[in-house]
Amino acid sequence: MRMFTAKALSGTILVVVMAVVLVLFAHAGSEGKVLTVKGNVVAVNLKVDPQIIVVKAMTQHKQELIVGATIGKGATITRGNKPVKLADVKVGEAVDLTYLKHADGLVARSIHVR
Repeated sequence: MRMFTAKALSGTILVVVMAVVLVLFAHAGSEGKVLTVKGNVVAVNLKVDPQIIVVKAMTQHKQELIVGATIGKGATITRGNKPVKLADVKVGEAVDLTYLKHADGLVARSIHVR
């Protein structure tokens, strides 16, 4: 039976912890940037997989911004404090859309109907 010294054991633990931290940083970096827009729903497409929402917002400089995002797994959709389905969100309604921007496109994380 092989005995580990405290020094060898602590070195092994350090290597494992560093590996875990590097993996977490690599994953966080690949996720992209989380952004939020406040605007009105222009379109909802329930017939594709993943489903899509399109929101028209105004930037700080009064320029129109159109954001189209797929509905990500685990995305939350609410009206007030109650969860709703994307089918319940209608064109013209005011929403707050939080989405993740990464290399593959925009993915909705949350939609709150105001």
